[in-house]
Amino acid sequence: MTDKATDLSALSGRRILVVEDEMLLAMELQMILEDEGCVVLGPVPDIPRALALVEGEALDAATLDMNLNGESSLRIAAALQERGIPFLVISGYSNRAATEPPLRDAPHLAKPVVSQTLLRRLAELF
Repeated sequence: MTDKATDLSALSGRRILVVEDEMLLAMELQMILEDEGCVVLGPVPDIPRALALVEGEALDAATLDMNLNGESSLRIAAALQERGIPFLVISGYSNRAATEPPLRDAPHLAKPVVSQTLLRRLAELF
């Protein structure tokens, strides 16, 4: 792998969907990604709006909260996987809580999010 600056340069201009129902975290994710040059779609807090963006927008990647207002984000993960869009699961739960593919098989990042870790893990998707 190359150095950190080169790795993060892969994010510039990328269209990233942010799916998160905790508004403060959603705004933090948006700010971190935009500061790195990403184009952020969302943040969206629910499954119907997320699916509409997955189906209707050109996306390079997504960050996906595993639990949206008590509902599993499995349908969103499946739609992303079906379209070949890589995603990173961000959750307060351990990755063992994700028992179904594609949530189980995706890279996970624990809340609270550390900005450099988020950026590095997203850059690794490319």
